[in-house]
Amino acid sequence: MTGLLRKAMLFACCGVLAASYAMAAIPSPADSDIPCGINLVTTVSGAADPHPFGTVTIVVRDVAQNPIPGSSVVIDFDACVGPSSASDIRLCSAQPHPGVTATCTSPVGEISAVTDGSGSVVLRVVGASQGGPAATTAAGINCATVYADGINLGTINVGTFDMDSGGGLLNDASVWKQDYIASINPPFPVNGRGDFDCSGVLLNDLSVWFTVYNASIGLTATCASFCP
Repeated sequence: MTGLLRKAMLFACCGVLAASYAMAAIPSPADSDIPCGINLVTTVSGAADPHPFGTVTIVVRDVAQNPIPGSSVVIDFDACVGPSSASDIRLCSAQPHPGVTATCTSPVGEISAVTDGSGSVVLRVVGASQGGPAATTAAGINCATVYADGINLGTINVGTFDMDSGGGLLNDASVWKQDYIASINPPFPVNGRGDFDCSGVLLNDLSVWFTVYNASIGLTATCASFCP
C-alpha cells in the first residue's frame, strides 16, 4: 500500500511539474513587450534590407517574466481598413528583412517571425498605404493586432511613410496633409497611417516624415508586388 501511495504521489508531483512547465511557456501579455506602433517602410537602392526607420522589437515572456525562445509572433493587419471597408494598409508580398514572412489574406494580410534565444524578434516590414480619402478609406488608430503563439498581446498603430503606394517618398506629404486636415475637422477620426510617433494626434508627424524623406534619397519602389 505504501508503495502504491508513493507512486501516486510521484505521479502527482510529475503532473504538477509538467503543468508548471507548460504554464511557463505560455506568453503573457502583461509581461511581454510590444511597440506602440510599427511604421511600414520602403527599401534603399542597392540594399537588400528595408529602411531602418521601421525597426521595432517585440519581446515575448511568460508570467514569471522569463523570455520565450522560438515563439511564433504574428502581426495581423486585417483590421486596417477604412470606414467604407476598403483596404488601406498594403503589405509587400515578399519581405526582405531576415526572418520576416508575409502571408497574404483578405483584406490585408499578416507578417510573422520567430523569437530568438532571448525571446526577442526584430522586425522591419515593407509596405504602404493606398492613400485614399481620409474620411472613407483610411484606417484608424491601432488597427493591427500582435499575437505570440496565438495569444493576443495587444494592438499597435500602423504608420506608412509611402502613403500613396507610389513607390518611394515623392508625393506622400500631400496625403499626410489631407489626413491632418481631416483630423482637425470632426467627425473624422485620426488616421493611423500618418501617426508615426504613436501620439494619437497628427501634430509632429510631418517632421518625422521629412526626416525619413531626407534620409531616403535614392529609394527604390516600395516593393515589386503588394498582397492582393
